[in-house]
Amino acid sequence: MSPHLERITQRAAAAPHLRFTALAHHLSEDFLADTWQRMNRRGAPGVDHQTAAAYAADLKEHLRDLVVRNRRRAYRAPAVRRVYIPKPGQPAKRRPLGIPTVADRISGADWTLDE
Repeated sequence: MSPHLERITQRAAAAPHLRFTALAHHLSEDFLADTWQRMNRRGAPGVDHQTAAAYAADLKEHLRDLVVRNRRRAYRAPAVRRVYIPKPGQPAKRRPLGIPTVADRISGADWTLDE
């Protein structure tokens, strides 16, 4: 983890009432690559129909693009694909499940928090 993110983590632990904004400039290709390694890549594709395997085919370029768009604040999370799955123990009822895109899973959706 970068020193900047370490300091943010320490400040957040020391003062839970603090709100952090504009964290996107702390994201780097290395951080997103680490996120990619830890991420569950078996999930279904989102509204863009891109699978994790297809995303991995050009991973470095995708991560570079995410970093650039996040720093410019140009990244906008696309709509989440909504599917309905059976409720456990109640097969006649269904519950909604949101499936984000692969890029959205990596980038953490919206890194700008309310102040």
